[in-house]
Amino acid sequence: MDTEDLLLISLGGAAATVARRVAERATAPLRALILDTDDATLAALTPAVGLSTSVFGAKRLAGRGTGGDHTLGAGAFRDDAAQILAQVGSPRLAVLLLSCGGGTAGAARDLLEALRAQGVATLVFATLPFAFEGSDRRRCAAVLLPDVEARADALAKIPLDALVGADAATLPAAEAFSRAADHLAAGLGLLWTLVAHPGFIAFDAERFRALLSHGVAGGLPFCFADATRSGEGRAEAVLADLKADPRFRVENLDRLASAAQLVVGVLAGPDLRLCELSTLMDGLRAHCQALKETFLGTATEETREGTLAVVVLAFGLPVADAALADAEAPRPLAPKKGRGTRNTGSGLLRAAKSRFTDVSPTVVNGQNLDEPTYRRRGIRLAR
Repeated sequence: MDTEDLLLISLGGAAATVARRVAERATAPLRALILDTDDATLAALTPAVGLSTSVFGAKRLAGRGTGGDHTLGAGAFRDDAAQILAQVGSPRLAVLLLSCGGGTAGAARDLLEALRAQGVATLVFATLPFAFEGSDRRRCAAVLLPDVEARADALAKIPLDALVGADAATLPAAEAFSRAADHLAAGLGLLWTLVAHPGFIAFDAERFRALLSHGVAGGLPFCFADATRSGEGRAEAVLADLKADPRFRVENLDRLASAAQLVVGVLAGPDLRLCELSTLMDGLRAHCQALKETFLGTATEETREGTLAVVVLAFGLPVADAALADAEAPRPLAPKKGRGTRNTGSGLLRAAKSRFTDVSPTVVNGQNLDEPTYRRRGIRLAR
């Protein structure tokens, strides 16, 4: 695949650190643009092939940070939007990485709008502050996320605590940040390799575009995790790791078990066996009780002999589809009415919505036929 079709963009200093580590881990050609208002942060980054950096907002901030102010980050982007978009070019898919606790992430809203106007599909990984960072940073993230979600094609909200694990609170702060960056970079590096260098079962940027073209305002919610094992029983071990991964636990819910769509990427050596793919995919399908679609991609590398690395993106339903699913869910039968009782219609008819004014919806076998067919059948329309 042409690497110009795929671009990694990071916003802010924390995201820059992760992007640099992705560049170290990705075994496929990487094109990445690291954006920040703080020139000292970018100057400290070790150069890497395919990695370019750009300071923006110099007129407003004179090469300094935003001090956690999203408004300054947004204004700095608008000052230099033309310069930034010229560097972005015209990829088919942009993977955007941002840390929602910082002010530079405030540029995400305008950047996503500009990318959408250019027809670029966007997959956003947004990290949420550690619990020990305090309420101010968590409040900043809570303010920013709705704007990002409304403009992204898909959004993953990733708590840094989940990236580190159960012992996050007991670690020194520097070690916690480093471990979180390593875990996120490992998953993104694996995803990048699979999308940029697909193998005998391909999942490339065009397949991602088809997945993300869901025709509904607002981003598809998703979670992601990765696991690597070697030796006998590696497929079973990876499956167990993924099902227990804390990154799939959001608000005390198992987002993997409730996923509507799965993207599964497998990177292994030439010794990858079909029975291992069957073990992995059958196990995931059995675990995901609401699953509608599964997309599998594989790639093999000689250096991966003996290991099995898997990354899973678990997508939920768009808001409109989720509401439709609720409306179409089976309702309990109403109790029989006695004589003289006025029939006001079934609960299903009252819950379903009609596109027409003062006309009852057409409901057949629990389906509201006034809803467009592509929504009822989960068909994605290309942009």
